[in-house]
Amino acid sequence: MAQPEEIREIRERLEGHEGPMLSAYLSVNARYGENQGQAYKVRLKDVLEELEVPDGVRDRVLDSVEDQVRPRARTVVFFADEEGLFERLNLQVDVPEAFRYGEPYLVPLALALDEHEPYGVALFDAERFRFFVSAPMGEPGAGSGGESSGFFEEVDLDPSEPYPRGGGSTDKDALGHVQEENVHRFFKEMGERTRDLAFRNGVKHLILAGPKERTSAFRGALPQEVQERVVAEDNAPSEAREGELYDRLEEVYERSEREREADLISQAQEPGVRGIKDTVEALQEGRVYHVIALYGLEGDIRWCDHDGLAITDATQQECPFCGRDTRMRPLSDVVLDLAGARGARVALVRADDPVVGTPSEDAEAQRERHGPADVLGDEFEGLAGLLRY
Repeated sequence: MAQPEEIREIRERLEGHEGPMLSAYLSVNARYGENQGQAYKVRLKDVLEELEVPDGVRDRVLDSVEDQVRPRARTVVFFADEEGLFERLNLQVDVPEAFRYGEPYLVPLALALDEHEPYGVALFDAERFRFFVSAPMGEPGAGSGGESSGFFEEVDLDPSEPYPRGGGSTDKDALGHVQEENVHRFFKEMGERTRDLAFRNGVKHLILAGPKERTSAFRGALPQEVQERVVAEDNAPSEAREGELYDRLEEVYERSEREREADLISQAQEPGVRGIKDTVEALQEGRVYHVIALYGLEGDIRWCDHDGLAITDATQQECPFCGRDTRMRPLSDVVLDLAGARGARVALVRADDPVVGTPSEDAEAQRERHGPADVLGDEFEGLAGLLRY
């Protein structure tokens, strides 16, 4: 996905910036246990003190989140310095937490947005058609004129035929035939509209939501180039309250994402590459076009600042290419940097966080580790890749 204009402008302003700057990626997604009770505020305060961020910069960042009970975002990103620079971005995608005080750290932002493939939802019944798009940079309620949950944003429509029209015949069979023709005509018209909306909003994956008996018929009426983008069908009631509807759509989206992640991991088994050493080396050689990394990938790896290369031998204190000293860097940072430099996409796979109430439930949850993140962590050392060659 092309980077939004706002991101391009920020990159242009910050790249080559002189003087130290705070780059902060703070997870505030309330769905995750580590953020319950606004624990992210304490986490942010502690890390800013640990980094010895100047008081003026630290206070401005802390003030920005202190009075917010619900940040209405999944990740909050800050760029700030002592010269008065202050940028805050509310993202509706999850980005691994990272905090730096020094040169601007933009790679996680650019790669996370590039990794997000826009979703679209066509919601319909016999009387109404609605369309939603995922908006990773969206501010709730400030999109294309429609409503928003933060992640999904409703596109404002003005269809010429808002619902299938019935005929005037009183003959039951004739009336039923006319109604079916009108339903078919309606689906064909809305299929064309769905194609236009999907292309206009860069939608890569499409969810069809509506009465179970109608979603298959609507799918069949879609133009072929849009049918290929359908990833799920769901019996979501259009009359549901807005909050319930958005929750339902996000559940379908997350289920689709888990299935997509599982497919990527399956592809990485053969003929892909897996494991830290092999994946980093293949990525560095430019052979990987899609990296699959565990969200919050832990560990360190040696790095040569002069050559911009990773050294997979942890004992190699000198770079084998230029002879300069190497240093240890977080593995996740190196993977993101290499992916950005080599033009590889990054899929960040986050482990499910089941809610358990007793030790026995927790033990049962541990025994049932079979999700994409579990396979990636247990079998692939948290890192894998799809190969160009």
